[in-house]
Amino acid sequence: MVSSEIGEPNRGATAQTITSFRNPKVKALRSLRLRKYRQREGLFLVEGLRIVEEALSCAAPLETLVYAPELLTTERAAALVTRVSPDRRLVLSGDVFRTLSDRDEPQGIAAVIRIGDRSLAAIPPTDNLLAIVACQLQDPGNLGSIIRTADATAASGVIVLEPSVDVYDPRAVRATMGSLFALPVVRLSDEADLNRWFATLRAGGLALQVVASSAHGSQDLFDINCRRPLVLLIGSERHGLPASIREVADVFVRLPMAGRATSLNVSAATAAMVYEVIRQRRAGGN
Repeated sequence: MVSSEIGEPNRGATAQTITSFRNPKVKALRSLRLRKYRQREGLFLVEGLRIVEEALSCAAPLETLVYAPELLTTERAAALVTRVSPDRRLVLSGDVFRTLSDRDEPQGIAAVIRIGDRSLAAIPPTDNLLAIVACQLQDPGNLGSIIRTADATAASGVIVLEPSVDVYDPRAVRATMGSLFALPVVRLSDEADLNRWFATLRAGGLALQVVASSAHGSQDLFDINCRRPLVLLIGSERHGLPASIREVADVFVRLPMAGRATSLNVSAATAAMVYEVIRQRRAGGN
């Protein structure tokens, strides 16, 4: 199994540097590029100094730190290695590490992280609730950017409604720039769970407003009151929101388009909408 191959402790003094491209641990790391292996093993790989720093700072469940000493060119990178106990480190040669990387100039550091199954209970039901539901997105870069926007605006969490691109796809993870570890990201396979969550929030006295984004929305987002606890529904790049999800929305909104363009990329549109919510809330009033 991947987890046993990668996570086998370095019992002893100094870990040996792996130089073989065919080493079982290296093969196990490469397999994490594929969704089926990530799902089977409950692990995913992150690469790069900043994102590994964020993972450690946010106490992500680290399985193994993977690094190539010859590629660590800064004191910052060398110091990061020392934050992980030796029995959690895996040392590779530079050439072997490059086979794991999709970067032109890899920084020589990566981490294997355990996938946690977060539930909707991880999103706090406060009066300042701002959650984003990403419905069936297909582009990993868009999903990662939406998670990053949610973190930047201190949103309550992101809910990924499947079928969707994998949250742990390397391209999605890279686009989050570490924000994946900073806020609750919940994966849902059943729309009914989302509907039950809405009902539970309202039964608890929360004045929840469910806002659906649509190019054909009946109102501009700027014209509605976003100060209430709010869940923003974002549809897929090609098909928008499925009919069953549209049914639970309280209001359909659009962004005003003053130029010739009639729409924005889904991650750009999400950012614009979330920042409008933040603007209204900072402005105060009713």
